[in-house]
Amino acid sequence: MSSVVVMRQKEPLKLDSERLADMFVELGEARATDLIALSLSRLEQLMAALELAGGQMRRGDCIDLAGQVAALADALGMTSLGQAARGMARAAASGDPVALAATWARLVRVARRSHRIAAELQHRSG
Repeated sequence: MSSVVVMRQKEPLKLDSERLADMFVELGEARATDLIALSLSRLEQLMAALELAGGQMRRGDCIDLAGQVAALADALGMTSLGQAARGMARAAASGDPVALAATWARLVRVARRSHRIAAELQHRSG
């Protein structure tokens, strides 16, 4: 008899709520909501490009794109996403395809959760 072990990743998602609040205070609700929408769209583009670069093992592109994801995530207060993207950049720099695959999987999980939370915040504000 064989058994199957299903591993579920449980890691708390960290957001800098003060950064988000400051954005709304500085820009106003309408402009902050627009900025979040544009930023989420840009994150999706960067993630698609990063997936392609990772699949082709283009290390330099992976490092650059992961850095862009991290910078954008940090600007939006998406702390966990920024950390995951920096991990992806380190894995790409190492040249280890297993590390790259593992950090990519983590980055995708964190990005999906971050996107859902940001979309919920945007929905609540508008």
